[in-house]
Amino acid sequence: MPPNDPRVHRRYAVRIPVELGAGGRLQTLETEDVSQGGCRVVVLFPMQKGELVRVRLRAPQLPTEPSGAATVAWANREPPYRVGLQFSPELAAQMAPYLRALLGPVPLLTRDG
Repeated sequence: MPPNDPRVHRRYAVRIPVELGAGGRLQTLETEDVSQGGCRVVVLFPMQKGELVRVRLRAPQLPTEPSGAATVAWANREPPYRVGLQFSPELAAQMAPYLRALLGPVPLLTRDG
């Protein structure tokens, strides 16, 4: 990662089914990438930076489904409507064991630690 990248967590290019609730609408999508701290998805309608959403990750091979709040960290204004979601601390805490179960013993942090 570039030295000025603010991300703390390593991202993995993995597609995981995800339910995203926002503005009274529920979308079933797939992640384009995911980390302990967030994910990138293509949504069906434009979203706003700072928007609060609910997410549930649903990998069929795992018995757990991390769910909780996330914030839109960035959003494309033109189709395809890609958004970066930053997970709440509670959801991020669920993600570490989930990603290890899904991906195996991979590093989750981008820097020492």
